[in-house]
Amino acid sequence: MPETGTTLRDEAFRQIKERIVQGEWGGGTFLSERRLSETLQMSKTPIRSALDRLEMMGLVKLMPNQGFVVQEISLRKIMDIYELRLSLETFAVGRLTGNMDRTFFGRLDENLDKQAEAAEREDIVGYVELDRQFHEAIIAGLANEEYADAMSRIQDKFLMAVRTTFYKNKSRLWGSLEEHREIRDALAGNDPSLSERLIREHIEFVKQIML
Repeated sequence: MPETGTTLRDEAFRQIKERIVQGEWGGGTFLSERRLSETLQMSKTPIRSALDRLEMMGLVKLMPNQGFVVQEISLRKIMDIYELRLSLETFAVGRLTGNMDRTFFGRLDENLDKQAEAAEREDIVGYVELDRQFHEAIIAGLANEEYADAMSRIQDKFLMAVRTTFYKNKSRLWGSLEEHREIRDALAGNDPSLSERLIREHIEFVKQIML
């Protein structure tokens, strides 16, 4: 059932997107409206609306005479996403270093504790979602809606790629966590160049694995 205040259209969008981003429905998977209607126990109207919305985001594509298919994320597209994310986050940490309050760091610290728990369980799906929240919290610190919107648009595709690196090497969970902790500490300091270097190295590490 949808959460209070959530329409069936929004709920269909949330559930389908979640399955795609978490890898349950990989690239090339055919998404039958009839099957989705049965799976989500909804009529085809909110299902179709959700698929149209996901197509606009680039997560699915409409194939002539076939229907909707989960979009394959090309290596070129992944590299483009990395470049955009690198620009967004290096700018953000440079601006935020030494300028944030306890509430901001409390949010990061709570997230980091949950990351450690997920890494201990080798819960890749859970860790990837927490990774998303950590980086979105940093961007949110700018209090700039345009930056937040840009980050939100690229995060789903980015996480479809980054999840693969953790499945290839589960020990990377701990490496990623330690880098997050270093970024957090740098943000609490007074050296913007250090924060920028750490976030750049963090993002570049995953990029190199994907090449």
